[in-house]
Amino acid sequence: MEREQLNYYLQHTDGKDIDSIQTSIEEQATVELIQKPTAQTLLVPVQDPITGGTFYGGEVLVTSAIAKVDGINGWAMVLDDTPQRAVSIAVLDAAFAAGILQQEIIALGLQGKEKLDQEQSKLNGNVQATRVAFDLL
Repeated sequence: MEREQLNYYLQHTDGKDIDSIQTSIEEQATVELIQKPTAQTLLVPVQDPITGGTFYGGEVLVTSAIAKVDGINGWAMVLDDTPQRAVSIAVLDAAFAAGILQQEIIALGLQGKEKLDQEQSKLNGNVQATRVAFDLL
């Protein structure tokens, strides 16, 4: 698993599991909070399918944080106003980059990916159920 994917997948995991790994990291390494969690809004760009241009379709609320583990920076940006989750994922990101508990972090990320895939599959099934077969009308 690539480091760039971790942030997204970890957001879809159980917070208790993230907290457990964060505690283990804090027991093994020096952890420092560089940027306290900050809630902010981001403009969401949307691709116009007709002109090929982009426009801003709205705003989304996120929380970001930066942590350092054994001198290596980690960053997280999570949906909604969830400061603890942002800090925890930033710590896991830094630990992953520092080579600390990488296998446990990857396993947790894979759980998040699996959960996300299941949710997407369910959504796809719901959408597919609404498909109209015009040749039958």
